[in-house]
Amino acid sequence: MKKQMFLSFVVVALCLSTEAHTKGEKKTIDVAVTSNGFEPNVLEVKPGTHVVLNVTRKVEKTCATDIQVPSKNIKVALKEMNKAYPVDLGHVEKGEIKFGCGMDMMLGGQILAK
Repeated sequence: MKKQMFLSFVVVALCLSTEAHTKGEKKTIDVAVTSNGFEPNVLEVKPGTHVVLNVTRKVEKTCATDIQVPSKNIKVALKEMNKAYPVDLGHVEKGEIKFGCGMDMMLGGQILAK
């Protein structure tokens, strides 16, 4: 009986460990909207990472009063200056994800999952 309980515990622990590894880590990255655009504008993460961008608009005059991530169908209004807005991208696959202002006029950025 004790042996079965121990084996059950080991199996559950291995399943949880595998699930955590499969889902990847969660990474929050601070991004600022400045007169130079999005800074930093190139972000590198491991494939499978759950990415959340904390985007803060630091300038009044900009077309980046929104941030959009077309491949994820995400658009978030950056209404207030100096306030961080979370942009949850979920788990990213290997490759490149582009982001930019809501009007596609401002120099945007990219997330490289490699």
